[in-house]
Amino acid sequence: MLSISTSWNSNADTNWQEWLTQIKDLGLNSIELSYTLSDTQLKSIEALIKTMHISVSSIHNFCPIPNDEPSPRHVSNYYRLSSLDDRERAQAIKWTKICIDTAVRVGAKVVVIHAGTLELADDPSIVLIKLFKEGKKDSDEFKQARERLIAVREAHRAPYIKALEKSLFEVVNYAKQKEIKIGLETRYYPIEMPNYDEIDYFLNLFGSYGMYYWHDVGHAQMQQKLGLAQHKDFLSRYKDRMIGVHLHGMKEARDHLAPFDGDLDLTEILPLLKDNIYRVIEARYATLEQIKTAVDKLSTRK
Repeated sequence: MLSISTSWNSNADTNWQEWLTQIKDLGLNSIELSYTLSDTQLKSIEALIKTMHISVSSIHNFCPIPNDEPSPRHVSNYYRLSSLDDRERAQAIKWTKICIDTAVRVGAKVVVIHAGTLELADDPSIVLIKLFKEGKKDSDEFKQARERLIAVREAHRAPYIKALEKSLFEVVNYAKQKEIKIGLETRYYPIEMPNYDEIDYFLNLFGSYGMYYWHDVGHAQMQQKLGLAQHKDFLSRYKDRMIGVHLHGMKEARDHLAPFDGDLDLTEILPLLKDNIYRVIEARYATLEQIKTAVDKLSTRK
């Protein structure tokens, strides 16, 4: 059940045959298609995986990157399923369905989604994370900023939750028809959705349609670092509804390092995961040697 995301060691000029050969040399035969892939890159990979006998464990929405109009945002947040703008929300639904179609085509069983975010002119999470990076997590200033974040988020979240419900209703129905499962991912920024409790809310709404929880170790660890939720609480509460996990390292506020690198102790997390979930190495900042070490450790450890 171990695979690696195409986000590792890749760029616009990647030779995908060489990349996939390298993955096989690592002892892996499964990959996750990331949201960083263009339509051209996706087609190149699709043409290779069958002949190279490589499976696709999961796909990270949006895949491919939307190409109908430019977006000022990072590709991981190209369109928002939670948008209060119905036009943007429709685009997010459309491209999520395209991603589900991609999953069907390549034989993947799960599409991992970023659900959305509150869109605030004055985002209180920026201040909170800045204070954390400055080493002020034990200060009164930090605690006050966290309380403000919690209050602002609670005061403004209702319309975004409603918009997200509408979007997810369309997404899970389409996914169910295609026999694809949806993995609702933990988020890094505390202004994003779902937070610790909202995961439960959406799983209760859409679990019967094939929605599951997708755990990201770095994102959950960031919630703990900010004092918003304990990492192990995510695992204990959602363990039985978890379908997959993104594995990587973290140091201070920087995630997506090589697994076992940094201050995130994966040896405490791995025993809490069920055996039958997808394990995806989602490291962007890692050398080949670091990935080799991680694969060896993860292949011999539960």
